Amino acid sequence: MSAILSAQDLNDFIGPGLACINPVVVNKSDNAGHTEIRIDATGNPVEVSLDGDANAAPQTTSLTPAQINLSDCLACSGCVTSAESVLISLQSHTELLSVLRAARAKSGGEVDVEMSDATTTTATTEHKKLFAVSISHQSRASLAAAFNIPVAAVDAKLATLFKDILGFQYMVGTGVGRQISLTYSAREVLVNSGRMSKASGATDTDVVDFSSMRISDDDSEKSATKSNTQKKPIISSACPGWICYVEKTHPHIIPHLSAIKSPQQITGSLLKRLIARENPGICESEIYHVSVMPCFDKKLEASRKDFASCENVKDVDCVITTKEVVQLLLDENIDFMGIKETPAEEMLGTLKSMAPGEWPVEQSWESNEGSSSGGYLHHVLSSIAQHAQKTENRQSSVKAVPGKNSDMVEYHLLDTSTGEVIAKAAQVYGFRNIQNLVRKLKLPGKGNARAVVSRRRATTAAVATMNPAEYDYIEVMACPGGCINGGGQIGAPAESGSSEKDWRETVEAAYRTIASAAVDDDGVAGWVDRVWAGPAEAESVERLVETGYRAVEGFDANVMPAVLVGDKW
Repeated sequence: MSAILSAQDLNDFIGPGLACINPVVVNKSDNAGHTEIRIDATGNPVEVSLDGDANAAPQTTSLTPAQINLSDCLACSGCVTSAESVLISLQSHTELLSVLRAARAKSGGEVDVEMSDATTTTATTEHKKLFAVSISHQSRASLAAAFNIPVAAVDAKLATLFKDILGFQYMVGTGVGRQISLTYSAREVLVNSGRMSKASGATDTDVVDFSSMRISDDDSEKSATKSNTQKKPIISSACPGWICYVEKTHPHIIPHLSAIKSPQQITGSLLKRLIARENPGICESEIYHVSVMPCFDKKLEASRKDFASCENVKDVDCVITTKEVVQLLLDENIDFMGIKETPAEEMLGTLKSMAPGEWPVEQSWESNEGSSSGGYLHHVLSSIAQHAQKTENRQSSVKAVPGKNSDMVEYHLLDTSTGEVIAKAAQVYGFRNIQNLVRKLKLPGKGNARAVVSRRRATTAAVATMNPAEYDYIEVMACPGGCINGGGQIGAPAESGSSEKDWRETVEAAYRTIASAAVDDDGVAGWVDRVWAGPAEAESVERLVETGYRAVEGFDANVMPAVLVGDKW
């Protein structure tokens, strides 16, 4: 477990439970006598026989230490996000450095990655395995706030770090994957609500059929399928902490979950395909994709066997958080502020040189309107508004209705002429609000009754009722404040004296400086059809954009989940 992980760093921590599906396998010796376990002089565990001759040396048997990996965590029915507390193997900056060194050693290049001069290239890139990195907008903002430099300067330093120092051949932002995720999430809601259908004139390429999503189970022939009709509301699925929580403790929520993959996974699938396509002789298994994310739970997401091709090639090979980027710099004695920046006038050319030829480079680094968690709710409501204007000539506006706290907000899309509510959506962040949401989804009758009472009491100002039955869409994130406040983000420097709230606002402000552009749904879908499922590869976009979810085996709905609420939220 990385030294930089600790429960004290988390603000959404729920303690682990005791109902683990995968038991620890103990390899017992054949000795049926009296034994005990000791630690030998080298620090390794051994089994010692106590039944032999008292004057003779005791018989000892070496024991294999128990290990917990990501697969074990995903099979656990008791632990609930955050996965930061789990021993995560093969998902760390140290593992990344190990893979880089092994690749260089195999090709006869430099083995060490240390940099004595920030302007000197020390990595040899001529080896068969290709390295690619995708960087989230939230991580860029966190680094900018931590080093007190513009996001553009962070991008310039990261380009030098990954290309010239670490030896990566490719670097992209996650903007393209996010735009694809947003586009198909909005279409999913329009189809689910009955606003868009093939019968209404949409073509096969205009609407993706979300009625039957199949994914292969881990090591069995079972598959997870979504019901023919998703239940209202549709709930975002881009937060892996939220997904783990649902699959392990509240499977009744699964029919509500969006079937669309997160930007991380879409980016991984696209990146590997396009890199392999432009490098004859290189297959996707020889492309090592690293994702820089604001959240440790993204490691769990990348480790799902669902997010791998039939050849067992992962979309994302390694996830490192923003904190781990800083730890990597410290471990390798790299001064981030001393890294040479590509001149601003050359930056676009540098980014294009580090992206696949068919990659929309500028969109890759652009953000979009809406929350700093991806803007899902904003884009869904915008798409509904555009559809209402196009099909019914209805003009609309959005009204925000605050909840009991800043992490619970309800949004009403209103007809500007009549005041009629066209659609409702909600933003639900943090487990305090999430637990309230899942209760009301499980007991809709009682939830509606409470909503009526709340409306009667709200005589002076509108208050969000959190009545899920009324919502078309809910943007859910496990962390209070959303992804910008993820557990993998850099905390406030001690010397700054900033409170958690003030620091979050500082990072949020840095995020808002990233250039933003509207998402062109038709343009995005057309690009995906052309690039992903082109004439030479007649493959549906389902492989790229869709996924599914399953209740963890062994879950008993009649047994109270073994969950302990932590002391810090």
